[in-house]
Amino acid sequence: MLPLGTDRITRKTPTTITIVALNVFVFLVISLGLNARSATAAEIEAFGVFYPGFRTLLSHPWTLVTYAFLHDPSSLSHVAFNMLFLWIFGRAVEDRLGSIWFAVFYLSGAIVAALGEWLVDPAPMIGASGAIAAATGAFAALCPRSRVRVLFFFSIIEIPGIALVLIFVGLDLFGQLGKSASGPSTHGGVAYSAHLFGYAFGIISMLILLGTGVLRRTEFDLFFLLKQWKRRREMRAAVSNQAASPWVSDAARVSATAKATVERDRNVDAPPRRVLSDADAKRELHDAGARWSRGEFSSAASAWTRFAQRFPSHPDADGAMLLAAMTYARKLNDPVRAREFAQKLIDRVPSATKEILDQSTALLNEVAGNQST
Repeated sequence: MLPLGTDRITRKTPTTITIVALNVFVFLVISLGLNARSATAAEIEAFGVFYPGFRTLLSHPWTLVTYAFLHDPSSLSHVAFNMLFLWIFGRAVEDRLGSIWFAVFYLSGAIVAALGEWLVDPAPMIGASGAIAAATGAFAALCPRSRVRVLFFFSIIEIPGIALVLIFVGLDLFGQLGKSASGPSTHGGVAYSAHLFGYAFGIISMLILLGTGVLRRTEFDLFFLLKQWKRRREMRAAVSNQAASPWVSDAARVSATAKATVERDRNVDAPPRRVLSDADAKRELHDAGARWSRGEFSSAASAWTRFAQRFPSHPDADGAMLLAAMTYARKLNDPVRAREFAQKLIDRVPSATKEILDQSTALLNEVAGNQST
């Protein structure tokens, strides 16, 4: 499965561009400008390759980083695939972290990957795949619902980012188990352990930054996705057993109001109105999410808006309005409607939750910043 791109809209990403350029430059110098068996090439290898061992680590500590800028000079695919992955996933992560902090994160990922490979399967290391695995793991934590275009056999499909990363993790885990079962090899090979440690570093570090508030939470990160899964479980429980539902008080109020309306309409010989239930709410939320996942952003925003209007007392009403506002701002380039919905949430009486208010305020600032640039 070869990733080709994502639906993330990124701004300037100078760090990713610089890292890609350095890797390509070093590869071309060694593979084309020098004879791979020359003394100069050997000196570059001695300077940059990471050789596991405490003595080497003390005498050549820079190799924990420099190895990630070297690739097999006889294999164009080695550097090409690594740079493709970095270009696709690294830019999205840099867009969230900022250029300087992404550089720190990337180099830290290279170090963690090297130490992980040393711990599990010590062997000389070259290649950026460990650091790129860290960037890929970070992408899964920051943009799990982003759609990734993938070349699968002879067709192009789209799958959620977190699903693709889980597939990569599974393949590397399977590869490492096979490598461990076959015993140590002196012929090199794929550094599966470096990949796995890189994924873990990327995911865990981003979760820590999001959980502690160092990195601003969004409606696209892994925490938000987990929160949605929890709500869906609760809503399914509400449909199957309304007495145990956390939304039972709201459902009771809706049902009582609806029954009173039906009785009133019957008194004037009018046809009864349809009672809205938790099942209706669940269907509308699912429909909006399905439209968004298919890239139907305009209809998804309309569906979320309709949900908030039909179910104003539902616990997810404010969240639906916020999702509509963010979709208008980030997918539909409609800052006017985004500002309108965000302002409604801020002015809402009674007030929305602190989380909703904070995200609405951040969205207003984001829209204002985008218009001023």
